[in-house]
Amino acid sequence: MFATRRLPRASALGALFVALFVATLAIAPGAQAQATLEGSIPAAGSTVPGPVTEVELTFSEDVELNTSETRLVGAEGTDLIYEAIGDGNVWLIEPALSLDNGVYGVIWQGEDSGGATVRGVIRFGVGDVVLEEPPTTPQEGSLEGQLAVAEAQDGEAGGGFFASIGAGLANLGVIVGWGVALFVAFVTTARMTWVGKYLLQMMRMAGAIAMVGAVIELAAQVLGSGGVNVILAAVLRLAVGAALFFIPGMVNGSPFIWVLSGVVIVSYLLGGQSTSEGPLWLMALANASHVTFAAIWGGGIIALAIALALVIRRRDDRDILVPDGSELAVRFSRFATYSVFGVAIAGILMAFFIMPSFGALFSTPWGILLLIKIALVVALVVLGARTHFNAIPEIEYAQVQREGGDDVHELERSHLRELRRSLLPSMVLVLAILIVSGLLVQASTTA
Repeated sequence: MFATRRLPRASALGALFVALFVATLAIAPGAQAQATLEGSIPAAGSTVPGPVTEVELTFSEDVELNTSETRLVGAEGTDLIYEAIGDGNVWLIEPALSLDNGVYGVIWQGEDSGGATVRGVIRFGVGDVVLEEPPTTPQEGSLEGQLAVAEAQDGEAGGGFFASIGAGLANLGVIVGWGVALFVAFVTTARMTWVGKYLLQMMRMAGAIAMVGAVIELAAQVLGSGGVNVILAAVLRLAVGAALFFIPGMVNGSPFIWVLSGVVIVSYLLGGQSTSEGPLWLMALANASHVTFAAIWGGGIIALAIALALVIRRRDDRDILVPDGSELAVRFSRFATYSVFGVAIAGILMAFFIMPSFGALFSTPWGILLLIKIALVVALVVLGARTHFNAIPEIEYAQVQREGGDDVHELERSHLRELRRSLLPSMVLVLAILIVSGLLVQASTTA
């Protein structure tokens, strides 16, 4: 049993987190492209012959129109009764009475497929009217005044730059912390109490990052009138971060890991395109599988690298540490192999339903981020395959020799040192993938 010690190369890990945070700042502005109004009939700024029995709104992607906030306004600034009919990216505003001569406006608000609130206005004329430019200082309460107020709010929708930053950081902290917790709970054995204690600091660090990211995301969504689902998702990720930071010791040997896992999965089911594309049950299953396997794989790589650092640095009690290090490496290798296939299958399934067309892969923020993520994952798979087929067999053979009575401690330590060295670039790739994944959830599937 060993007392909790400082994480190896904690300063290097901190510098890496800072670098990835800067990368998030650089990528985030292009990631948060929300649904937009592509056109309307009557068109904004046009005059059409009367009477008008419906106003058609066409959006760049699926939008759930908020009928309690969407208004059809007459020339005197009075609200007109209407019925909204639609599903997807086209909505019809049908007034109870047809629109005759006059100027009218629609103040619309809805929630796009990423859970962000979007809003805007259109103004049009009907019949024998001249549609003049709106006055610079419109009268309060008039049609022009109400449209001006609504236009000032346009672009302040939930989500945006800071939501992308928060989502990226929260995703990084949650998946790393949860992955380390899963490693402690299922990869380590009952006698390896030193491993869990040594990894508590990593879980606390990840929890702190998750809390910071969740607070940023939550503030951006609340201040920008974000959807209920994305706000609740941010709240749940904040709770996960707090649990990892304040009570990481509850993970090992307790039902806490199952509660933690459930909360994490629900938080990812509430936000992003997977909540609105494809069969709901299938997308929910794919999303839950994808995030779980990603945590097992990515968080496990970081946890194993940290555990092996202790094995390599400590020369006392080598009769305990070196065999434990070899067993951890072999056991995690099996979990990682299953996780690679799980991540790939679930990811392909989700992309099939979310991506509107193959061309969107190269022309939309979501597609470009997905290509970046795929490239990073392929690089990680290549590194993992080299480890699985080279380092792991050597460690397994050394285990057989030790069980046969040979003194192979130094040989095992040498193999573990090589394994840890190969895990360092994998750690960087994991952290980069998690940052991109957080941005991917916020990104738009339209150009």
